[in-house]
Amino acid sequence: MINEFLQKTEQELVKNCDLYFYSDSQVNKAARYSLLNAGKRVRAMFVYLTAQMCGADWEKYTDFACGVEMIHCYSLIHDDLPCMDNDDLRRGKPSCHKAFPENTALLAGDALLGCGIETAANSKEFSVEDRLKAVTMMCAAMGPRGMIYGQELDLKYETEKADKEQLALIHKNKTGQLISLCGKLGTLGCTLTAEQRNAVDVFFANTGLVFQIVDDILDVEGSEEELGKPIGSDNENGKSTFITLYGLEESKRKVEELTEEANELLYSQFGEKADNLINYTKMLSQRKK
Repeated sequence: MINEFLQKTEQELVKNCDLYFYSDSQVNKAARYSLLNAGKRVRAMFVYLTAQMCGADWEKYTDFACGVEMIHCYSLIHDDLPCMDNDDLRRGKPSCHKAFPENTALLAGDALLGCGIETAANSKEFSVEDRLKAVTMMCAAMGPRGMIYGQELDLKYETEKADKEQLALIHKNKTGQLISLCGKLGTLGCTLTAEQRNAVDVFFANTGLVFQIVDDILDVEGSEEELGKPIGSDNENGKSTFITLYGLEESKRKVEELTEEANELLYSQFGEKADNLINYTKMLSQRKK
């Protein structure tokens, strides 16, 4: 099932690059370099699995899933830039600004943001009203009260220590907003009760936090070979993380608690229909890269 989702996503991402970029453009080459670089497509999987749980045809949601992946890739390209996190590696390969001129990488990120929104807006599977809802939710999730706010806070707390509440606020926005968006997109067009929608919201809010905590754990315990980037960089840069504020063992306990809470609530509302989404998320919480 996951392999089928992945194959569909990769095919459609290539088609979208063919559709929205000029073939002889350097920005096209830089965007493809980063977008088609063997990502896990976690956000696309969340969209599909949520739709499937709600009884919808998951393939209808391909444009939304690809749109989120493009926006996510834009954020990674920009995060890696020298003026942001200044990372030289991404998934075991030189970051976009190392493989291409820095200005080309910047434009590639900008282009992918626009393409992500355009892909969702042009979906033929949904009504104009639902497409407008999707685009509005995407813009809110990545905008100045969403992911960008999280990035702003992340930069602020590079020079001063964050406390536990501030750290949670950073990652609720920087990582969590796009992950929560996936749940919203996956339920678009579905008839759900208020309790079911709340369960989806809580599930993805917890999942976004777990995703970041696991990243922080891997920066301490992970393998550079598996992660495709240097480990220990957060500690070297004096960055506030879940490890520095909670410790390694307490961070692992938080992963378990947040995952269990999210899974129990989702199962209480969707029963066995939630199994695929729950199992996929459990796998992510145990990942090594």
